[in-house]
Amino acid sequence: MVTYAICGSDGSIHAVGRGEELPNAMEREMNIPAGGFLIDLTGQEDFDTINILDIHKNYKADAEKKTLVKNE
Repeated sequence: MVTYAICGSDGSIHAVGRGEELPNAMEREMNIPAGGFLIDLTGQEDFDTINILDIHKNYKADAEKKTLVKNE
């Protein structure tokens, strides 16, 4: 099972998903905003078990490092 976040260029999280595989190229093109990016969270910290809504509400993306950081 994979967990991923779709983020805007400003670090905002647009969507968090969990499934059998990462979105394919067409799904990425349709869902990632201009200048945005996808972060594969699989195996990082506890993201595999955290509720995806909690990830969406409590984290933001570091656009340079392509990682999530907890909101302060």
